[in-house]
Amino acid sequence: MSEKTRKNGKTKAPAQRKALSANRKNGLFSAGMIALVVAVVIIFNIAMSQLPTAYTQLDISNTQIYSMSDTTKEYMEALDTDVELLVLASEDDTDTRISTFLRKFAALSDHVTLTYKDPTEYPSLLTEYDCDADSIMVLCDATGNQTNVDFDDILVLDWYYYYYYGTTSYSEFDGEGQLVSAIDQVVSDSSYTIYLTTNHGESSLGSEVTDLLTKSHFGTAEVSLLMEDLPEDCDVLLINQPTSDITSEELEIIRDYLASGGQVELILASQDFDHPNLDALMADYGLEMVDGYVGDESRYMAASQSYFVFFPELDTSSDAADGLSSDSLVLIYGSYAGYALGMTTTDLEDDTIDLDTFLTTSDYGIAVVDENNYTEGEFILAATATQTITVESEDEDADSSDTEAETSDTEAEDDDSASSSDTEAEEDDEEEDAEITSRFTVYSCAALLDDDINASYGDSIVNLQVFMNNLTAGFEEVSSISIASKSLEVTYNTSTNAGMWSLLYVAVLPLACLALGFFRWMKRRKL
Repeated sequence: MSEKTRKNGKTKAPAQRKALSANRKNGLFSAGMIALVVAVVIIFNIAMSQLPTAYTQLDISNTQIYSMSDTTKEYMEALDTDVELLVLASEDDTDTRISTFLRKFAALSDHVTLTYKDPTEYPSLLTEYDCDADSIMVLCDATGNQTNVDFDDILVLDWYYYYYYGTTSYSEFDGEGQLVSAIDQVVSDSSYTIYLTTNHGESSLGSEVTDLLTKSHFGTAEVSLLMEDLPEDCDVLLINQPTSDITSEELEIIRDYLASGGQVELILASQDFDHPNLDALMADYGLEMVDGYVGDESRYMAASQSYFVFFPELDTSSDAADGLSSDSLVLIYGSYAGYALGMTTTDLEDDTIDLDTFLTTSDYGIAVVDENNYTEGEFILAATATQTITVESEDEDADSSDTEAETSDTEAEDDDSASSSDTEAEEDDEEEDAEITSRFTVYSCAALLDDDINASYGDSIVNLQVFMNNLTAGFEEVSSISIASKSLEVTYNTSTNAGMWSLLYVAVLPLACLALGFFRWMKRRKL
């Protein structure tokens, strides 16, 4: 081996060793970084799996059925009582929409627990809770109350589609409304009964308002005041669109009920007929009917081109507007659903009555009898009269107090002790006096609660909210929480001016591109 080769060998060996050492270090560094990244990913996934479902699953459903309303969020945040949602079904067999919603709903509060029990494994549960499979038991140990929500009440079947096409399709998803109502029912332990009068051609309540009443824990029953006394458990007496007048005997029953602190709701029908007894009842509280059908020349719906389809003014300071703003719209659709009637106020001598006119026309309202007979001005469409009634102590209690006072006077050793006893007796009498409040509400716009109108315009109008707010204002322990169901119908994107957009994309833009290309070609050709 030559001197040169030995020299080269001696000089290359250290360099090769350094290169191998550097490669090893780079390899170890890369392996360490890979291991670190894998560990970070694993830890990140474990941490993410522990987060509530509400933060890890986005609502990408077409109808946003998993997005909770502000009402639901506020209610669940304020919930301070433990509630269990016991699902009587197999989690794997439960409709994905329901199971996903339940996970996101339960994650809104630490006081809500979600449990699945398959009835095929635990058949005794159906007997224990007296319910069917594919339902949710809402249980509250603190109050001992329980209620059941059926899957069919959450996923509402489209019966029209089923009967005509023979396949299953769902029209609504009512998870929020059903569960919030059920939880509120088991933790509050309050329920009330509305009695609807009969024998005067009254209309039945629509499904929309009935559903909201149920969610607010109001049950309904019928009563004929001609055949029976008003039941003692009557919390509200509802006279819904009578087509004939009440009798004088019924008038006295209603007056006595109001005098004892009752609550009466009168919804007038749009038919024009004489009803002197109903007029007398309204006159007791400062209300008087006007002739003709009512419209508004200022606040009517432009698309309808009719003064009788209008948006009345809502008094935002009233109980009926609770949670609503000045931008909230009430729609009175005077057509097939019935035209609105109008009212005005009369002088009231009783200063214990307070009249709240919460729905009125504008100053440009109009009451039309015919084209040659009409009146202009502001008219009342809905009003509530509240009366504070002082209930005095019974005579027996008063006599007893007087007797005790006389005995004290006789046994007293001086005039001071006697006067002291008299004062105490008077204080006892005053403490026994109590104040109660009656509420009498009149709606002269029957279309306010029409199912077709409320379903057609949905959240853009607040007809049902106004009715429910005013009704529940008379009960301290009742919340007006009523969350509407969400439609499962697919909404397609449509263009309001299809011809204009078609011209833009088919002609204008292609021609503009061609013109730009030709301009660039001419410019480059000259170069």
